[in-house]
Amino acid sequence: MSTPQQFEQLIGKVLRVGVLVSSACLAVGLVLSFLSSPPSIATPLLQLGIVVLLCTPVARVVVSVLEYIGKRDWLFATLTLIVLAELVASGVAALIFNRRL
Repeated sequence: MSTPQQFEQLIGKVLRVGVLVSSACLAVGLVLSFLSSPPSIATPLLQLGIVVLLCTPVARVVVSVLEYIGKRDWLFATLTLIVLAELVASGVAALIFNRRL
């Protein structure tokens, strides 16, 4: 079981890593897109950067769920699972309405 300060530090790490990985993918993809005229590896890198950036808040919610379950704080675990379900449902709905699924 972790203290509230350790929990906040873990959440901070998750968010920092997500933003750093996303920024690195976007920066490298942008440089490659300027250097090469045909879309090579730049397009997938740019897409990966956007996906990682979008998944970062979801990862934060998953970490929160696991932490609350570990603490046996069932109220916050349930509420956070509801938030996670809403995030997943919105992602699935976006894919369905854009006919990607």
